[in-house]
Parts: sequence; structure tokens; C-alpha cells
Amino acid sequence: MRNSALKNSFFNIVKRRKFICSVCGQSIKRFLPLDSFYAENAKKYGYKYFGQGETINLESYLCPVCGATDRERLYSLYIDKFVLNEKVADDTSPKLSLLHFAPDKALAQKITTDGFFQYRSADLLMEGVDDKIDITNLYIYKDSYFDCFICSHVLEHVTDDTKALRELFRIIKPGGWGILMVPIIPSLIHTHEDYTKTTEEERWQFFGQGDHVRLYAKDDFISLTERAGFVVEQFNVKKFGEKIFKTHGIALGSVLYIAKKACSNI
Repeated sequence: MRNSALKNSFFNIVKRRKFICSVCGQSIKRFLPLDSFYAENAKKYGYKYFGQGETINLESYLCPVCGATDRERLYSLYIDKFVLNEKVADDTSPKLSLLHFAPDKALAQKITTDGFFQYRSADLLMEGVDDKIDITNLYIYKDSYFDCFICSHVLEHVTDDTKALRELFRIIKPGGWGILMVPIIPSLIHTHEDYTKTTEEERWQFFGQGDHVRLYAKDDFISLTERAGFVVEQFNVKKFGEKIFKTHGIALGSVLYIAKKACSNI
């Protein structure tokens, strides 16, 4: 009788924990919302696009266990479903070399713990990375050096995003790919970019954060990436399934951008 009661109690707990974090693998009752700091500053400085980003879940933003954001959980789902599934099927292939810019702690830990990649981290200002390097001048890496990269919410901080994309294209092997993400406002017709806006207050008002230098429109971002040489693939809810998105706290309108270097490009 006691064992039966314990078993029922366990299943009731599991049932109440209806979400899963794809980064740490934990079942949880709920994800945490985006810190109110962002909404408060958006209101303070008059940023009119708050909450309208293409890939953000304001109410289910953060994993309470590992701290992974919703976009990290999306990247983890992509790696598990579309990268590692193929690699496990061919376990004789060598590890993929991956360069991770401005690495988020939770996702970096998952990737390095899984052991499927030869992992390297990079950033110009962040402490603790393998390489302190400017993304617009990746001179320490040879042409076609890495199999893949993760560049998430970096380009909106970079003055010359065109140069950064060209460098990413240069260091990726033909047939390689990258997770390439920026804040995108779907309602924008053109990317907002104004280099006269230099103060923190102005950048909050026009770009949604004090250290951003632009706000991307979807079509402009895709065109910019394609002009650098990449082929852009979009992975939305149809690719993953609505149930997967809901279970992992991903907003249904979220889109993951994968930049691929065609095998014919050398």
C-alpha cells in the first residue's frame, strides 16, 4: 500500500511538471519570465517594439534549473534533432569542430559535456573564452577551418555586420553550417540603423538595448546573410512540431536561422 502511494505521488509530481528544458534535460513546472528590467527600460526610453521580437517567449524565458533562455533551448533542440541524430547514425565520423561566439553558459556546458564537438569559444570582451577575438577580423583562424558555429545575438552589437558575416563564411568549411540569430522585428520593412545614435538612452529607444547598434528586419537580415555567401534555412514550428515547442517553452512564432556554406563554394 505504501509503495503504491509513493508511486502515485511520483507520477502526480511528474504530471504537474509539464515542461522540459532541452538544455539540462530537467522536467519543470514552469519556466521563468523575462526579467522586468527590459520592460521597464523599454517603457522608460520609449522603445516601441518591446515583446514583438520574432524569437522570444516573455513568459517562459528562463529555465529555473540551468538558466537556459528560450533561444538556447531552441538551439539545443536543433542540435539534438537535426545534427546529432545524423551523427549517431554514423558514429565513425570525426567530431565536428564548432566555434561558439559569446557563449551562453548553459548551452556551452551542454555542448562540451555531450562530447560530440571539438568545441572552441570566442569573444572580444568576455572573460574565460578560448580566444579573445573581434568577429570582424578572425585572423587567427584559417580559411574553411570549422565545421560549424553558433553566433547568437552578436551581430546587433557589431558596427560592421557585413564584414563579420564575411569572416564567418570564410572560416566555415564547404558544407558547413552555423546557428545565426539576431533580434528580428517581423513588422519592420527595413532594418533600423543609425550611427548617430550613440548614447545608451538613444540605443534603448531605437534599438531596444543600450549596447545595440541596429534593429533587424527579417528580409534584410536574410539578404545580408545571403550576400555574404550563405544559404539561409529557416526552422520554425512546422519543422519541430507544435508539441515540441510548447513542451520546451518556445514561442510558436519562433524561427531558427541556419546559415549554410554550399559545398561548391570554396
